[in-house]
Amino acid sequence: METTVCGSFTVLVLAAFVFSGEHVVADHGFTHRESLDEEGKFQLLWKFDDEKIEFEAQVQTTGWVGLGLSPNGGMPGSDIAIGWVKDGTAHLTDRFAEAKAQPPVDESQDWELVSGSENGTHTVLRFSRKLTTCDDKDRVINEDTMRVLWAWHDDDPEDESGVSGPAYHGANRGVRSTVLLSNIIAPPNLKETNITTFDILMNNVSVPEQDTVYWCRVFQLPELASKHHMIKYEPITTPGNEGVVHHLLIYTCPADQSVTFLPEEHPGHRCRSPNMPRDWWPCYGGSLMAAWAIGSEGIVYPEHVGFPVGGADDSRYVLVEMHYDNPHLASGIRDSSGLRLTLTPELRDNDLSILEVGMMVTKLHVVPPRAEGFVSAGFCNTNCLNAFLEELGEPIHIIGLELHSHLLGSKMSTRVIHDGTETEIARDDNYDFNLQFFRMLKQEVTVYPGDTLITECTYRSTQKDEVTYGGLGTTDEMCKTFFLYYPRFNLTFCDSLPNLAGTVRFAGVENFEFTGGQRGDREIVIKAPEPLVNKSFEEVMEAVPWTDEKTRDFSKSLLDGPLPFHTNCRATYQTAVNTAALGTQSVPFPRGKRTAPNDICSGRTPAGQATTRVPAVGTGPGQATTRAPVVGDGSGASRSGLPALTAIVCMAALALITVWKP
Repeated sequence: METTVCGSFTVLVLAAFVFSGEHVVADHGFTHRESLDEEGKFQLLWKFDDEKIEFEAQVQTTGWVGLGLSPNGGMPGSDIAIGWVKDGTAHLTDRFAEAKAQPPVDESQDWELVSGSENGTHTVLRFSRKLTTCDDKDRVINEDTMRVLWAWHDDDPEDESGVSGPAYHGANRGVRSTVLLSNIIAPPNLKETNITTFDILMNNVSVPEQDTVYWCRVFQLPELASKHHMIKYEPITTPGNEGVVHHLLIYTCPADQSVTFLPEEHPGHRCRSPNMPRDWWPCYGGSLMAAWAIGSEGIVYPEHVGFPVGGADDSRYVLVEMHYDNPHLASGIRDSSGLRLTLTPELRDNDLSILEVGMMVTKLHVVPPRAEGFVSAGFCNTNCLNAFLEELGEPIHIIGLELHSHLLGSKMSTRVIHDGTETEIARDDNYDFNLQFFRMLKQEVTVYPGDTLITECTYRSTQKDEVTYGGLGTTDEMCKTFFLYYPRFNLTFCDSLPNLAGTVRFAGVENFEFTGGQRGDREIVIKAPEPLVNKSFEEVMEAVPWTDEKTRDFSKSLLDGPLPFHTNCRATYQTAVNTAALGTQSVPFPRGKRTAPNDICSGRTPAGQATTRVPAVGTGPGQATTRAPVVGDGSGASRSGLPALTAIVCMAALALITVWKP
């Protein structure tokens, strides 16, 4: 089995959930569904509990079917199950791939065949496995991102292995990133009966002949007699523009400021251009109301939260920022795409919002090259968090989160320190930039005054020969967690940055100062030692003879060194908290007491067992009838994936993050 590289980006939405795997209500209680190939010929359904996961593969073939769990998207090191139905009997083999070749049968057969069936067009296999088998040739199935390999062949094998074993799959193979153990808490149907919809659509925009364009327009929401909750939104895309309309964000504008409202026929302006009205800029300081990106379907909130809209202190104006992606520089494109919002006066119990915690977005965030695992981390200053919790008057409750770094990110985790104990909220040791979405927590995490929130990123830069710096671009880096929580308070961004003196001293700088610039783009002027005088910050960092060992020393010097971190708070315009005073504080990197997780495999040796065979479900050899509905036309009943929402995160960062000003 060979591998292909996923070409689509999958990330989450900042104002609601996008789940990994479509939520389905199907026979046998399957809760998730994913079309692994773009043509919908390989449908995968699954369900899980605390100990076991069960799959059903519905594949348009009458030959063998393969499903694998890969450490990195490639075949070597993958845990693979291959099965088929032949002469009325279903077969399943547990295998471990050591190379790009027919994977040998594993001595320990841990995949359990539940049933198998076949008709004239499709093969259906149901099989299960413990989440943790304690077999070193099986991958642990947890809440990490999983690279799922898929393949099939049109013919059954004559034997389990060897020359007569499963034949080469040819082009019928691929890989898709997904999170198998994703929690679904959004209701399948809305409980509210009094709902209204409102369309926010661009107005016949002439898409410029440029690779990337951000287009803005202010809209006025309908006048509401009382406060409402937005509980759902869904895309409306101009036919033919599916590949051009990349993503959009909606921000609420301040209620106490006038906003230039364009005539209905006006298409809007380029975002952040001289032509964009200056009174639109304060809208970037409002709450992020909605976010959408290409490939994402309707977004539904869980039934105990909703985004507040309307009310005495709320503005009816919103700013829409649309990203048009036109890499082929096509001309003559007109667009009127947007979102349909679903609102209700039947208020849910809580107002939801989003809090970002992590590293400040600045080139002063340095990720060195040639690193197997360079660790960066940012946190929310406890004093900052306390001030806004005191203003709110109660703790907040985290119900979900999104982990976000860029191309070099390989592992991520987020933690909370409460009463001196550091507890992991979520982690992903197999992070994939192409799959980012809100991970819903099994249990809500309450954040109290005195607590600290931490985001940690591990970067793998072995293929890089130059330093990577923090920034908004895909080839730059970030380290952030976006927490979905309730009730809403006025803190929106809470970040930190290692002390700059510690960063440049590691590169040999003895004395420096800043000159010119605003909002974090000030340049560093090096004063000593003499060989480094007049060199730029980038030149100094590039001159370090980076090795993997040196990158580990650099990380340790920043996280465990004596110099305090710089911190920064950003709030909505409604707050009375003095964020300027809080933003000048410098504190050490926070540490709490951490408890090692239990090793359930300690002292256990898994026993092998024979290859699994069961009679196929049906009436006769080779004529088995499927027990569950099978996709018959290959068109694909589920989504084809959740392409790139990553830029949403970067747009939000560009608009809302205040970078530390030394």
